[in-house]
Amino acid sequence: MNSRDSEFVTGLLIDNGYTLAPSIDKADVVIFNSCAVRKHAEDKLFSHIADLKPLKAKKKGLIIVLMGCVAQNYKDEAVKRLPIIDIVCGPGDEAKLPRIIADVARHREHIIAIEDVDKKRPEITPEYRSGELKALVSIGEGCNNFCTYCIVPYARGRERYRDPKDIVREVRGLARRGFKEILLLGQNVNSYGRGTGSDGQLAVNFAGLLEEINEIDGIKRIRFMTSHPKDASEELFKAMCDLDKVCEHLHLPLQSGSDRILKAMNRGYDRNKYMKDIELYKRYLPLGAITTDVIVGFPGETEKDFKETLRVMKDVGFDNAFTFKYSPRPPAASSELEDDVTMEVKDRRLQELMKLQARISIMKNERFKGKIVDVLVESIGTKADDTVIGRTRTNKMVVFGGGAKLIGSLVNVEIEDAKSNILAGRMVG
Repeated sequence: MNSRDSEFVTGLLIDNGYTLAPSIDKADVVIFNSCAVRKHAEDKLFSHIADLKPLKAKKKGLIIVLMGCVAQNYKDEAVKRLPIIDIVCGPGDEAKLPRIIADVARHREHIIAIEDVDKKRPEITPEYRSGELKALVSIGEGCNNFCTYCIVPYARGRERYRDPKDIVREVRGLARRGFKEILLLGQNVNSYGRGTGSDGQLAVNFAGLLEEINEIDGIKRIRFMTSHPKDASEELFKAMCDLDKVCEHLHLPLQSGSDRILKAMNRGYDRNKYMKDIELYKRYLPLGAITTDVIVGFPGETEKDFKETLRVMKDVGFDNAFTFKYSPRPPAASSELEDDVTMEVKDRRLQELMKLQARISIMKNERFKGKIVDVLVESIGTKADDTVIGRTRTNKMVVFGGGAKLIGSLVNVEIEDAKSNILAGRMVG
């Protein structure tokens, strides 16, 4: 979602006469788009901004912008921490950035724009995209779930969704420009349609939106993220099975395998509900991939809780997992709890979890050996040979020979080797 926000702002500025600078020292405006989900990313952000102090002193007209979730959380405190920041702009105010930057250039005063976090972004779709093959399409903003560890509802506001007509219009335009793959983005895509129409609902739910986009000529693949387990449904899995352009890959964050911890996280489901969702998904898409997110070291997590997470990981057999150590993120509710799992224990649990997932990923990928898969070629591999890199419908990365001429093509590849994070093979047919 941050990548899409960066594209959006870049496109707005290009449409207002700016060009992308070849390097920071050549820029008139430097924009940092921030994420506040983990403290480590936040610390790196402020370090990178501080690195610009010499350039700012040398280049008096330079404008430095902090946008995104950290901007929304810190507000004017960001400028107090680093006075070289000229503009602090929250996620709801990004459409105003061309005007705000012009105001700062004229008056040389700090501007804090964090007022519209709960408002829908205006229907502006700049032409600029960072690629030519795959496009990111936001279908909504914000979250209503208030998981106790999560800062998103505070930083990105409440759920609000775009009208399906506007989304379909955007995707049709992308198809006309030659884009082959669409990734639909939302904090919780499978709650799409709630709470935003005149009667509290939009005309279609998420499965209905997938049906409409599936009909658009030119688009070859449709992906989406992220889904919330509490809103996962048979209707969605059936749509994934029936709609030929919707890829067989579901990202369904688990976060913990312990019912006690899930309740403390306010996730809205228990292990039994999650496993029933997985069983239903596999019934409709037996060859489909499943990926997940997991947090270790949530306040109060015992060894028993952690072992329950490991058990779910083994029972499900995820194709991949994004794993994190818990860190308090004020004002999320869990930041008021004692962070009582030591860093040593968090590190150990994370390593154990990652080693387990690596073994599972290799086992899952080994099954592809000797099979022929459909690959969308995305980029060149190394300059030393003619290898290219692409992805299967189940989002597996594949490397094989063929040369840059194949980029943008759908080709058949026979898999000859498999590792935990990549497949290798040769083009056939």
